[in-house]
Amino acid sequence: MNNSFLKVLTKFIRPYLKILSIIAVIASVILLIDKNSNKSETHKKRFVLIQYNDSPLSELSMQGIIDGLQTNGLTRDKDYELKVSNAQGDIATLNLMVDAVVNDKPDLVFITSTPPLQAAAQKIKTIPVVFMVVADPILAGAGKSFQDHIPNITGISTLGDYEGMAKWVTKVLPSAKSIGTIYSPGESNSVKNMSELKKYAEQVGLKLITVPVNSSQEITDAVLALTSKQPDVICQIVDNLTSASSATIIKIAKDNKIPVFGFVSDQSGKGAVLVVSRDYHQAGVDAVRLALRIINGENPAQIPFEFVSKTNILLNPAAAATYGISFPAELYEVKDVIITK
Repeated sequence: MNNSFLKVLTKFIRPYLKILSIIAVIASVILLIDKNSNKSETHKKRFVLIQYNDSPLSELSMQGIIDGLQTNGLTRDKDYELKVSNAQGDIATLNLMVDAVVNDKPDLVFITSTPPLQAAAQKIKTIPVVFMVVADPILAGAGKSFQDHIPNITGISTLGDYEGMAKWVTKVLPSAKSIGTIYSPGESNSVKNMSELKKYAEQVGLKLITVPVNSSQEITDAVLALTSKQPDVICQIVDNLTSASSATIIKIAKDNKIPVFGFVSDQSGKGAVLVVSRDYHQAGVDAVRLALRIINGENPAQIPFEFVSKTNILLNPAAAATYGISFPAELYEVKDVIITK
């Protein structure tokens, strides 16, 4: 009796068991798809930032990257990983770092300054690269023009406002006949910046006096050599070597009663009288804007290089007073002017 009943019951529920099994399989598949979907949605993007050395430019641009990502709703270590590699000014180390990036295959590489861009242009062929704090990306080998460039590379040029600097020198120091700078012959960006300063200085009747420097150990002697030539003002260009030594340059110049005008914002607080600075923090923010276009599917080959979107003028009245300099009223009316206390 019991066996007969079980047989009938089994026969009755067998179709339903089959249906339940199918439902269970479908549910498992849906859960798996949902799990993978959530994993994809929460996948951290892996970014690498390659720096050539420690300098105010590197720090400002890196903070710009972090702030730019935060503004776009991305939090470090939650939504993305940012690995920072610094070559400490050593080319061999830089090349090893770039090789490691090629093997690691991050989602995108940020580049600060010219030497890393040169290495990336030679070695990184498939990973998207976004540069910043580079005076001339064409000279660095990243392309033929701002529109026609290596397919996986785009970025932000921070070529200094040398035309603006030449103009302000003549207005602040109308009797000036010469300006001076030290530069690094081994850095293509330094040579480019020096050449641009020379071009615009000569257009307004100023002679440029230069002294070459090849290592950080030579900075002091180079500045002393420059001050001995008695330029009316030192307009220190931007490069990797001298940017880390701006305090030394300004102190030696002050000891020799020669004012310093600069191109990096932190130089104002160190005693530079006037600074015409590309905004290196903004360069990082601008680089993020390009990077997110790539992350969202746009081809970097179709994204032209750009100039940084903001330039600041910083005035240090206390430093100016040291040299008996008075700023013309029009300087205080310039957009984005900053007065250093």
